[in-house]
Amino acid sequence: MLAFAACEKDKPQSPTAYIQVAMQPIFGNQEFYMDSIYTTPQGYKVKFSELKCYFTLFTSNGATIHQAALFDYRENGNLLFKLADDYKKYSQISAILGVDSSLNHLDPSAFANNNPLNISNAGPMHWGWNTGYIFINVEGKVDTIPDANLLLDHSFSFHIGTDSYAQNLQWDNMSWTEIGNHTHEFKLKLDLLAFLNQDQNSIDLKNEYLTHTASGQQALTQKVASNFKHAISTY
Repeated sequence: MLAFAACEKDKPQSPTAYIQVAMQPIFGNQEFYMDSIYTTPQGYKVKFSELKCYFTLFTSNGATIHQAALFDYRENGNLLFKLADDYKKYSQISAILGVDSSLNHLDPSAFANNNPLNISNAGPMHWGWNTGYIFINVEGKVDTIPDANLLLDHSFSFHIGTDSYAQNLQWDNMSWTEIGNHTHEFKLKLDLLAFLNQDQNSIDLKNEYLTHTASGQQALTQKVASNFKHAISTY
């Protein structure tokens, strides 16, 4: 019996398996880089200086996988989260684009230090003047005069928040890719050309350039929130 126990103790352990979820920005069929220049459907030259959003309550079959992820492409690249788990358990995942109402009004300093919702991690993604978080933050500059002169002198700023603009996302028949180091990845893409030019809901940056989800800004706020959601798809 002792020999058997010793044998089990000495048996090599299987390496820890990991899953990760990532989201890669693109601009139509082009690779995306912060501060690079792209052309909108209206012929405007545009560059993006801020690209952030929250995802919360990643769940599968009613069980929570991960509470919150802050997508900050400039600071953290395309990784949303990585954790020890078996990818075979997940063929379907749901999430909230934004911060779920069950979390949105809690004390941001009460979350664990490594939680993206902690105020030290959220930083300007938590409104100081309003209870809750900014769900989507897209900022940049644009030249709205199609000519030979490149003058990016027109700023745009979209800050979307409040409970009514949190949106449900669901991915079915998920495809996981092995990327090495015992890690499988589920990868999303965020098409910023589609964000600006979503079907019949295009954003004209010359005239639609500012919303902080304030009173009187509902139409543009809804357009930005909806377009951002529908610009997210799977690879």
